[in-house]
Amino acid sequence: MKIPVSKAIIDVQWAFISIATASLAHFILRIVLGRELGPEGLGVYTLAFTIYLFGMQFAAFGIGTALTKYVAEFLDNHVAIRNYVSSGMVSSIIVGALMGVALYFLAPSIAVSFFRIPELEPLIQLTALCYPFIAIQKAVLGTLNGFRKMHLYAFLNIIQNVTVVVASITLVLLAGMGVMGAVIGFVGPTILIGSVCPVLIRDWIQLDVSLSNIAALRATTVFGFYVMLGDSISFLSGQIDSIMIGYYLNPTEVGIYAVAFLFTQILTLIPTAVQGVTAPVTATLYGKRDIEGIRRLFYSTLKKSLLISAGIATLIAVFGQYVIVLLFTEEYLMSYTPLLILLPGYAVNASFGAVGATLANIGKVHIPFRISAVSGALKIVLNILLIPHLGINGAALTTGVAAVISFGIKVAVVHHYIGGHCSGLDQREHASDELTP
Repeated sequence: MKIPVSKAIIDVQWAFISIATASLAHFILRIVLGRELGPEGLGVYTLAFTIYLFGMQFAAFGIGTALTKYVAEFLDNHVAIRNYVSSGMVSSIIVGALMGVALYFLAPSIAVSFFRIPELEPLIQLTALCYPFIAIQKAVLGTLNGFRKMHLYAFLNIIQNVTVVVASITLVLLAGMGVMGAVIGFVGPTILIGSVCPVLIRDWIQLDVSLSNIAALRATTVFGFYVMLGDSISFLSGQIDSIMIGYYLNPTEVGIYAVAFLFTQILTLIPTAVQGVTAPVTATLYGKRDIEGIRRLFYSTLKKSLLISAGIATLIAVFGQYVIVLLFTEEYLMSYTPLLILLPGYAVNASFGAVGATLANIGKVHIPFRISAVSGALKIVLNILLIPHLGINGAALTTGVAAVISFGIKVAVVHHYIGGHCSGLDQREHASDELTP
């Protein structure tokens, strides 16, 4: 299958605008909060926002990613798409609501027993209200991505992130509500956008068949379950540093480390935007049995992504110290050392994000979960060993080492399935054929 170059470029541009807007909004917000709340307040906010981000990965049960795969794979079968989208939307809402209720009642244990920060409890409970609406939004975004309607995908993300920044800054700076205002600033917009965004895919939602089509419901749920496990463990692996710094040290150290980690997220911008295009294209190629096309797409994209990530990491290392002082004041200058430690490993692993959905979209959705589990377990062990002795630098070293190992494993596994003429996919069963409604 030949991919139209102009369409691919336009899709990447929209995806990049979406990701760049989200990252820029998050970056600006962290600068404002860092200056206004200080390292300790920023640390408390970071822990609450980490739980919110976990909801972004967990609340929708991975069904948004499943919808991207099945919509792209059955692009010419409108009946199948309606079945998948309808079932996925309803099951997302149910799972998101259950997750929100669970988090609400677990808030006292998380805030007091684990972090020993009582003021975190109401913030977590407030965050729990977002979960059903996060699930709705993820289902809508997944559907739009599957159709490759990247302009609508970008529009939804841009509206969400701009609203969060405006609301948070207004409540913190003008209303003087501190950390609580910052949390309300992302909770309110999430609920609002999640409530109205299904209108973007209204033609593909049929509630009368949403739970009656067992094949579609089973396909999206099983696929989503493995995606959710992989994404959740991968997310925890990425955020475990802040969580364990909060456990072993204090909110101030969390705030300092958050600034270092914030700069590393710049490395994910381009790869994540590119994945917005490679994911549905890979699913479409897989539906057409074009393994050679998947192979070319994977290796070409990964090579370019790795070169770009290395270049950006070099620029951050050279100018990072000056930018930290300029944006966050000298109070945060201690974050430069962990930033330097993070950059090499993070640059290598971030580049894989451009093709990060490859395994899931060739029917090997259970494998990323296992890789993430190995990486997460390694990080936990290393953090336990290093943070008590090296502080936030130990957390940074842990992330760098685990990132390189994770990258090596993922590339080796994908190569096993698509790398050669006798790849593991050549003789595969196309399981989704059996699940077509």
